[in-house]
Order: sequence, then structure tokens, then C-alpha cells
Amino acid sequence: MSRPEQRAATPRRAVLGAGLAGSVLGLTGCGIRVEKGAPKIPGIKTQAPPADQAVLRRVLTNVQDAAASASRSSFTWAPALARIHRAQHRRLLQVMATQGMTPTPTPSATSTRVLAVEPTPLPALEEHQAAQIGDLVDLTTRNLPMAAAIGVTHAAAAQLLGKPATPSGDTVPRPTQVPAAVLPSLQAAIYAFEVIVAKTPLDTRKKAQATLSSLLPTRAAWEAALGDAAPAQPDGYTLPVQPTTKAKRAELAQVVLTDLIEACAGQVSATRGDRASFIGLTGLWGTGTAQLWRWGATPTPFPGLA
Repeated sequence: MSRPEQRAATPRRAVLGAGLAGSVLGLTGCGIRVEKGAPKIPGIKTQAPPADQAVLRRVLTNVQDAAASASRSSFTWAPALARIHRAQHRRLLQVMATQGMTPTPTPSATSTRVLAVEPTPLPALEEHQAAQIGDLVDLTTRNLPMAAAIGVTHAAAAQLLGKPATPSGDTVPRPTQVPAAVLPSLQAAIYAFEVIVAKTPLDTRKKAQATLSSLLPTRAAWEAALGDAAPAQPDGYTLPVQPTTKAKRAELAQVVLTDLIEACAGQVSATRGDRASFIGLTGLWGTGTAQLWRWGATPTPFPGLA
């Protein structure tokens, strides 16, 4: 502030104070009661907080807690999880700010309690956050994909840390277009893993067989639910990578799993407001993400989203 401005500051404050006092008297005379904080003017509704603010605050607390827990943990996956949760926290703060939200979350009593009683807090915390993914289902379509992807990383982390979450709900999304849109990618991934298993030496097939086993129940349930409306599988697939070596098998696994989680992410908005369908879709999304990371892909903050 320049010296002339400094000299003028006090008189200006006095003028502004007098003006405000006059305004208050005028409003009082008009029958409008002036209160501390936001004024309540008859006939004009007080602006409510943005629709998604409360839920996104909880998501923000979750990733903040998970990042802190991962940074203290000695688990092999902890450094990667700390990195992606910190990135999620930064991005979520940006999104909330651009939408006029106040990112001042209240620490979750539940997450604090889990951390207090679990000797290995990171797995318990990731499991708890993953189990709450259904709470995101009513977010607006503007924020649902991002928040769902964050929930999916909690689910994937819980699987990798040996404490997979089991949120209640149907495994088959009810809107038929959702499983119909995702099934071709799921069927292709299963075919690829059948080939990977066949091409892998017997004594090293465990990981490929585990991935295959994690995907088969979902395909069976979704195909059964769709019945004749289920997309027919082609007689054969042209594999994007020939699994002739260990490195090529890992590459093929990453390609088909990436395609699967992108298919899931592309349908999440169609499940908005339908908790069971949302949980069914994000369940497969989380499983695909966990398997993708197991096959050597670098964990990302928002799997399946650009």
C-alpha cells in the first residue's frame, strides 16, 4: 500500500463504518432483521451447499487417511498406494474448489477407530473405505466417475493387501446395457488368460490361474442374468500380443485388463442411483484393477479414466 493510501485508510474505514451503520438502521426500519452471519431475507432462500459436497468431503478424508497410513506402512504396496492417494487428494481439492465446495472434511470416527485397533492399519483402512463404495452412488454424473475410480483403488488395494472388501449388493448390474457393454471386454480378457495359462510353464501358472479364477464367476453371473441378450462370444480372438515369452504374457495381461477396466469406467454413470448395480460394476472394476497392478502396470490414481 502506498503512503497516500495508508494515510487514507483510517478515514475510509470511518466512512465505510458509518455507511454500514446507516444501512443497518435502514434495514431495521424496513422490518428486515439483520443477524450475525449470512442474512436471512424474507422471500429469498439461503443458498444450500453444492449437491456433492458432503460426500466428496468424506472421500477426501478417506484418501487423506489412506495416504497417511500408507506412508507409515512397511507393506510392499505401501509406497505406490501412498503416491496415488496423495495424487487423488490433490485432484479432489482442485475439483471441489472449481465447483465452489469447501474442502474442510471432518475426520472419520470410523476410520480413526479402525486405525486404533488394527495392528496393521493400512489393510484394514483400505478394506473399510472399499466397503463404503456404495455411498457414492447418488453423486452427480459430473463427479461420480472420479469418485468411483477412487473407491476402486481402495478395493484394489484391499485385495492386494489380503483383506478384500465384500460390499453387500447384487453382483449383476440391473440396467441390461451395462453388463452387455462390459461383457465383450470381460470375455476377451478371460480368453486371453486361458491362453496365458496354457502358454505358461506348469510350475509358474499360479498367478495366471488366480487372475482367471477372479474373472470367471462374474462372466458366468452376468451371462446368466442376460440370458439370450448376452453378447455371443466369437469363435476365436485375435490376440493383441502373442504370449510367447514371460514378458509378452505380462504385456498381454496388461492390455486386456486395461481394456476391461476402461469398459467398466465407461458404464459407471449408467448405474447412478442404483446401489446394487453400482456395486456390481465397481466390484469387477476393482478386481480388474488389482489384477492389472499384479501384472506389473504402474498403479494410477484414477484407473480406467483418461
